[in-house]
Amino acid sequence: MLHFLLVTVVPACLLAGWWQVHRALGGNLLSYFYSIEWPIFALLAVVAWWQLVHDQPGRREEEAPERVRRSFLHRDDEIPSRPLEWDKSLETPELAAYNDYLRGLAAGRSRKTWRNPRGLPLSADGEAG
Repeated sequence: MLHFLLVTVVPACLLAGWWQVHRALGGNLLSYFYSIEWPIFALLAVVAWWQLVHDQPGRREEEAPERVRRSFLHRDDEIPSRPLEWDKSLETPELAAYNDYLRGLAAGRSRKTWRNPRGLPLSADGEAG
């Protein structure tokens, strides 16, 4: 399928560029830009085709301990980092209350319903409080 797309997209882009050259020579100044743009699209199609056809899927960590970038499409050269840690001392009271609210929702302490759209904890009489 990639080969079929290549042999249809590249000639179509070059044909559109040739058409824009004739329009530019006829007096349409904007077509000068398009007459350069369409061949660039054809070149990008060839580069993308080449990358997709010759792309090697990344190997597992134990199979390839060295970090070598095999393709422009894969980021094999990224260095793993430790996860971020949240410093609770930097929270404002509003943010702390909102985070507590989100933790309560995630824990399933209260459900969002039509009568309780914000998922607030229910009081003894069944009202959101």
